[in-house]
Amino acid sequence: MRKLFLIAISFATATTFGQGNTLYSVSMVEAKMGQSAAFVRSWKAHVLKFHNGEDKRSVEEIVTGPNSGNLLLVSGPSSIADMDIEKASQPAHDADYDGTVVPSVSTFSRMGAYRWVDTLSYNGRVPSTKYSTTIYHLKPGKAPELIAEIKRALAVNQKIKSASSYNTYIKLWAGSDPVIVIRTNLKDGFKQIDNAYPEMKMMTDNFKTAYIQEYGQAMWDNRGKLLPEICTSWENYLSKDRKDLSSVSK
Repeated sequence: MRKLFLIAISFATATTFGQGNTLYSVSMVEAKMGQSAAFVRSWKAHVLKFHNGEDKRSVEEIVTGPNSGNLLLVSGPSSIADMDIEKASQPAHDADYDGTVVPSVSTFSRMGAYRWVDTLSYNGRVPSTKYSTTIYHLKPGKAPELIAEIKRALAVNQKIKSASSYNTYIKLWAGSDPVIVIRTNLKDGFKQIDNAYPEMKMMTDNFKTAYIQEYGQAMWDNRGKLLPEICTSWENYLSKDRKDLSSVSK
């Protein structure tokens, strides 16, 4: 049986954002070969016991790329101050996780923490059950260049009243691997990213025209060459909600 990957990831839906609550942590869990179903059963029971109150979880399934079929466990939002809180239920939580979930786990790794950035996000509260996520791994010192381009694109989207919807996240304490993540809400489903989709073609054409009007042809041409100049790599995947595995109603 194919191994199952579960990623506790930093990208919660925009509807859960609260004042000061913009922090998300990331972990990865790999189920043992042949133990995917056992992991799912134990995870559901664990969520029912410990993640149906304030500390909820939602789950998504990756549907493209090398991790297709893998699941994303979404936690947050929280604040930096929440890191100081010691929960009375933590020992029981950890004991339950170690005793019921871990036996079906092959590997577990923490992937870091991310901060949602309101000023780099556009129309992010649009309800959706399907998403496109792009992860940019930046060269040291190059994050400001990508942020500047995101701001230019944001201004253009606002100008043309674009129907697009996305949220932007920055990895905290990233060291020599700065990371920015843009997560697009596909309110009309995966068909929304097809170039033949009428709204997509119209939005793409309108965006290009407005961008050139605002910043000039040279900046538009530079936009097409930017990523290889500032990134060590970037990746994209599509995902969809798995409400049957979640404690959060999106």
